[in-house]
Amino acid sequence: MNLDELQKAWGKEGSDSEPLKLVLEKLNKAHQPLDRIRSNMRKELIYQSIAILIMGFWPIYFKFNQQFSIAYYSIYALLIMVSVYYFLRFYRFFKESHQYTGNSKDNLYELYYEIRLNMEAYKSFSFLLVPFAMIAALLIVFSRRLVKYPDKQLMDASDWIVIPVVLILMTVFIIWATNWWVEKYYGKHAKQIRKLLDELKETE
Repeated sequence: MNLDELQKAWGKEGSDSEPLKLVLEKLNKAHQPLDRIRSNMRKELIYQSIAILIMGFWPIYFKFNQQFSIAYYSIYALLIMVSVYYFLRFYRFFKESHQYTGNSKDNLYELYYEIRLNMEAYKSFSFLLVPFAMIAALLIVFSRRLVKYPDKQLMDASDWIVIPVVLILMTVFIIWATNWWVEKYYGKHAKQIRKLLDELKETE
């Protein structure tokens, strides 16, 4: 039953029909968490685009040599391609979410699962950035060493222990931060919609 049918049924049964009144209220309440999700997505698209643009200037800022610059821009090009794919996906969801009218429970279910799918896609995108972050960090560290100690070896004996440990910690941190970020800015709003769906079940 969509919103028009509910309104007609409510009109026939009278404004005191509590079950229908509750359904209408709950369907309309979904707009609040959805608006917050859209607002967060809009901000993130802007911030992430600026961040990726700034990263394109890192080789200049950190004074990479020619070999390091070639290596960096090779993985940077891959980062751009992956980012474009996910940004287009998120933007498509962002546009389609404006078509949500809250006119049926099925429509709300579809919206909820689209949100969950895009949350998982966001996590996948973030996890794909881990190799880029690792390589970029190594290039920055080694580049600074070459500038500061041009006559020394690029890697010390201790680096074979320190670097893997740091990379593992970096990976763990990115995974934790991604899950925390997604839950804070999207998950809690998705849960509000899930709660509305559960409440709608109780009114059936």
